[in-house]
Amino acid sequence: MKTGENIKKRRIQLNMSQQDLADALGYKTRSSIAKLEKNNSNLSQDKLLILARVLNTTVDYLLTGERLDGERAKGDLLDSYKIQELEDIPKPKYKCAAIILAGGKNRVNKYQVPFQFVTVKEKPIIFYTLETFQRHPAVDEIYIVCLEGWEDFLPPYAEKYGISKLKDVIPSGQSGIQSVKHAVDWLAPLYHNQDILLFQEATRPFVEPEIISNAIRCCKQFGNAVTYERMDGMTPFLLNKNSGGLQHLDAYSLINVQSPEVYTLGFLRYAFMEAGKIRHPLDETICAVFLHNMGRELKFCEGGHNNIRIVSDDDLKILEALI
Repeated sequence: MKTGENIKKRRIQLNMSQQDLADALGYKTRSSIAKLEKNNSNLSQDKLLILARVLNTTVDYLLTGERLDGERAKGDLLDSYKIQELEDIPKPKYKCAAIILAGGKNRVNKYQVPFQFVTVKEKPIIFYTLETFQRHPAVDEIYIVCLEGWEDFLPPYAEKYGISKLKDVIPSGQSGIQSVKHAVDWLAPLYHNQDILLFQEATRPFVEPEIISNAIRCCKQFGNAVTYERMDGMTPFLLNKNSGGLQHLDAYSLINVQSPEVYTLGFLRYAFMEAGKIRHPLDETICAVFLHNMGRELKFCEGGHNNIRIVSDDDLKILEALI
């Protein structure tokens, strides 16, 4: 099967029209896609890489019609993902933005302010998170999706702590996924579809640079990367609130999604475009759940045990100890 036929087959699998694919790639009309699918266009490796990301597959699949061993069934963990394999793949220059999600409303704590703005050892929690992305060499720019009323709080502290990559503050939405959409809409005129967006919760200040690097590499290969932690060693039960009954769950089949979640801009733009067509309510808390609900295939990259989320006063004590 020729490359053009593989592109068409994958597009149809994703229920995309030729115009949908053209929009995701930044083409004005579907005629360019028609030429690709008829094998009437020469494709460089860079263009194949971009096509593979938008179609949520691999260059190997587009060229041969065969899936890589690492590309498993929907929802499987990316255990076979090897960093060294990706180092040998030529890549174009990507623009990479970190979007810090700080739109969460206040939870009950002794400070009576949202956790992302609580000061620990004379520094707001969000700035511990920002400093990690400021130092990471792969991150070109930083944007903050901020809770209304706290926008003016950020620039003075950013200057104080040397967050020079901070480019703008974006209004948050009514749900986590609406905040993500606000960021995607904001960046769409500034970034290309193949550029990479990292979404990080402001209340996860201990994400390690290696986790960020690994997620970026995974996204470059597959178009998305969701950081997770295995729940090995736990004994989880599912409580039925109505009957009070318990169901034991296998911890080895459970994972806990962390951040960053990393996606190409085009991957998210098309998902939101499709959600608009079916009037999806956009009420999910995180992007991975939204994309799962939209039928997208997700790739998972392992996170870390210390990549904790600050959601209680007890978590604040752990944060102080780790600092």
